[in-house]
Amino acid sequence: MKKLVLLLLLIISGLGVASVAQPGAPAEDDPDAQLLQAMDFARFGAFFSIGQSEEKGAVLTLEILAQRPDGSKRAVVQGSNKILDAGGFAFRIDYLEPEELAGDVFLFNGDDIFFWNPDLITPLKVNGRFEVFGDATVAEVAGIFFTGSYEIIDRGDHTFEDDAPGLWFKLQGIHDAVAFPLVEVTATPELQPVNLKLFDASGDLLHDNTFETYNDFPEGPIFGRQLLDNRIVPVNQTLMNLLTFQIQDVDESLFDVDLLGQ
Repeated sequence: MKKLVLLLLLIISGLGVASVAQPGAPAEDDPDAQLLQAMDFARFGAFFSIGQSEEKGAVLTLEILAQRPDGSKRAVVQGSNKILDAGGFAFRIDYLEPEELAGDVFLFNGDDIFFWNPDLITPLKVNGRFEVFGDATVAEVAGIFFTGSYEIIDRGDHTFEDDAPGLWFKLQGIHDAVAFPLVEVTATPELQPVNLKLFDASGDLLHDNTFETYNDFPEGPIFGRQLLDNRIVPVNQTLMNLLTFQIQDVDESLFDVDLLGQ
């Protein structure tokens, strides 16, 4: 565990990695910050590896299945990530399927989130709770990073349904940019998150997300399948399956909001 936390500190310190909520630099002498970093690494460790690569970028594909009372809908999106030359981390979501959504783009350029499709004159600025597909939000697809965005305000032991021991944390957003002001996390003793409960500022439960599987790529760990339960409309469920992940060069112009649609 100490080696994991030390590795994570070194990687994040060198990256200045940002999420949709744009976390800041970690506090190396803060045990709570180290716990949050470890839980970020357990879900998205492969992302952190791009800071040690020549390419400084990565591309993933994600299948999103929305289950509804009248049937299911399917989309495939491509997520492109880049550490920008000017500093910061950018993320872009492009629809590949279905055909009627091809050309739709969500772009996080380190400061703001924009949505674009060919019917728009200019990109629209949106927030992290804007729905990408089904009930999946921009924040959930791009990844909700805890580091620099949340603080631990409560914690305790947890017992899973199979009687396995675990840990429970209650997190509170530390700035207004976070998509979900309150989060409850259950995790294994190794700090691998199993469930996230996402609340609004008044404490109403909005989403109940379960990490059903994880992948262990050579670049690091990353979730494999995540089930999103909509607690506002409980009959709705959205399943996100990670299909591919590859570190590669990504043209920085893809993250220029002024170039969307050109």
